[in-house]
Amino acid sequence: MVKKRLISLLACFALALAVPFAAFADIGPKPEVTVQTTGLSGDCWVTLLAEETVIGPWHETEKGTVAAVEPEEAPVLDAFDAFEDPDGYHFLQWFDRVQDASPATWSYMAPKHFKILFWFPESGSYAVTEKLDRYAYSAVYRVDFSGFDPAAGEVQTVAAQKNYDYAGEALGLAARFVLTLAVELLIALPFGYLKRQYLRVLLIANLATQLALNLALNLTAYYSGSLAMWVFYPLYELAVFAVEAVVFRLAFKPEAGKGHPVLYAFVANAASYAFGLWLGNVVPALF
Repeated sequence: MVKKRLISLLACFALALAVPFAAFADIGPKPEVTVQTTGLSGDCWVTLLAEETVIGPWHETEKGTVAAVEPEEAPVLDAFDAFEDPDGYHFLQWFDRVQDASPATWSYMAPKHFKILFWFPESGSYAVTEKLDRYAYSAVYRVDFSGFDPAAGEVQTVAAQKNYDYAGEALGLAARFVLTLAVELLIALPFGYLKRQYLRVLLIANLATQLALNLALNLTAYYSGSLAMWVFYPLYELAVFAVEAVVFRLAFKPEAGKGHPVLYAFVANAASYAFGLWLGNVVPALF
């Protein structure tokens, strides 16, 4: 009887978590690279030189043959097109103006391996980094131009540092962890499990599963993007429910006047999942 109920609850939980969505080709976020600068003075443009000659809509053109652009951007395109990289990296027609207060982001299918190339119109010179990797789904690099003189050489090498907001990610993870844990403990109250004899198991199980859940969400978003995180979120929550259902069923004996421990696991996780979806819409910065 218990097995049948558990199977029924699992089926209901899976259906409740299944959020229907239509999948269309080329819809959703794509890998991106953001270039930040500090100490930059004067006009400056930036591009990423890629290992590949074609990435989605981005592609290399024959020398001297470039895409149509605004008249003011034509010299920029010509300058990047004329640059000869000693390692054979390619200019794929993406470029943008960059300033300290206005980073440049290749937001659509950015290359996995690349160099950052800067061009300074006033001196006609370049600055280029060493080979870099898109270490995260939304990678951020910062280049410090303090003391840099564009006129000091035709091509100069600059260093780029990873500048991903790890502190912000950690803060978001901690906030989600505390809030979802609070929801599950609150649900324990009407079930009669928020008592001393149950509290230790309840806290240990919820601390472990909610921490694992939120770490999984963070890692998925870091390596695969926000869309993948929301797709896997219900699957992760289902796994958490299964673990908690087994733990609570073994640790708690159903007593008169108390809800079944598996039912508690179902309601608590369904509530925390719904709360997580709501939180993601209201405070997206936490995800």
